[in-house]
Amino acid sequence: MSRSALLNSPSMDDEFFTHVRFVEPEDAEFICNLRSDQSLNKHISKSDPDINAQRAWIEKYKEREASGNEFYFVIQNQMKNYGVVRMYDFKGNSFSWGSWIILPSRPSGLVTYSAVMVYEMGFETLGFEQSHFDVRLSNKKVIDFHLRSGAQETQRSDLDQYFIFPKSSWPKFRELSAEQIKMHRLFHG
Repeated sequence: MSRSALLNSPSMDDEFFTHVRFVEPEDAEFICNLRSDQSLNKHISKSDPDINAQRAWIEKYKEREASGNEFYFVIQNQMKNYGVVRMYDFKGNSFSWGSWIILPSRPSGLVTYSAVMVYEMGFETLGFEQSHFDVRLSNKKVIDFHLRSGAQETQRSDLDQYFIFPKSSWPKFRELSAEQIKMHRLFHG
């Protein structure tokens, strides 16, 4: 997968009010604060709250980013950090995404628009044909979001519900998200 191709994606265009950018080591404190917030971390894997450990993890991640194996993004609106999301586990024509955490004090429509950006990058920029991902069974709101978006359940375990989101579902999801796209894809300045 090409890091340079992503830089040309509209989702990474910082001229828009809302966009993503690659995570940098300087984001360690922001990420630690997100991941250690008890109102946000109920359904994600635990991580070390130590900022230096997070910085070291990001520095190691940057190697995976450079080789095109994984992409980790900060979600920004008007240059303020509101959350993170990651694309990883690239298998043939499919990608996974997760580590999706967004502050509760966020602009309206940001959750949906962040999913739009992920699918736009995955399908339109990187050329994947589907996305695969899992959600904790206890995370009912996110499961409902994915089902409304067009994701299809493939299986369940004792802990997770597994989904695919085929590229064929992307046009309808984009159409259903037209209002969020209109709100967030405005030029600032």
